[in-house]
Amino acid sequence: MSLTISIPDDFADVLGASAEERDRRAREAVALDLYREGKISLRRMGELAGVGGDYWAAENFRALHKAPLNYSVEDLEADRQAAERLLKP
Repeated sequence: MSLTISIPDDFADVLGASAEERDRRAREAVALDLYREGKISLRRMGELAGVGGDYWAAENFRALHKAPLNYSVEDLEADRQAAERLLKP
């Protein structure tokens, strides 16, 4: 899918010198915003931002841009229970 937005030229210049750079910066901004809102996962954010679906690449991108980690108390409890099951003899 392609999405086209219109912005003033002086804002386009801030986004980058080339169409490719502007496209990349816009995709990164959208990906980070959707992740911060909890609408997409870390891996999906990485895919949309163009760093790939690899967990660590997406995590590095998230940390670089200082986006908070979306990890709830429920996630912690689910991880604790999974670890408990795996560690049972």
